[in-house]
Amino acid sequence: MTVRTSGIRQDSIWPSVVSDDAVALRDWLIALGFTEDLMIPGTGDGSIHHCQLDWPEGGRVLLSSTGERTTPCRPGTSSLHVVTADPDAVMERALALSATVVHPLTDQTDYRSRDFTIADPDGNYWSFATFAG
Repeated sequence: MTVRTSGIRQDSIWPSVVSDDAVALRDWLIALGFTEDLMIPGTGDGSIHHCQLDWPEGGRVLLSSTGERTTPCRPGTSSLHVVTADPDAVMERALALSATVVHPLTDQTDYRSRDFTIADPDGNYWSFATFAG
């Protein structure tokens, strides 16, 4: 088993996502702009026991294949908010992946944010926004 790590420490809350096809979801997230920090292969062919993906502007998401870990999480039940200074560029990458657009790119009027929401292949919602709270 090969374990890869970048050695970069992210201080934040790390949401965990479970996927029926974690390898495809990992590749999809990397194409959106995430980078792989840690990869522990799963017990089955093409499965992931544990993967850490970093957002270049800060934060991390954890990913594993369905059935690899004891968890109440199920594919398609997560909603995640990712802060980015350039949602337009992320939206371009999402459209190149033929991502399902749940909420189009919008300039919010009741709070300062430019954002959009897409669904990943499992049905999880990913919002990319300039709004950081």
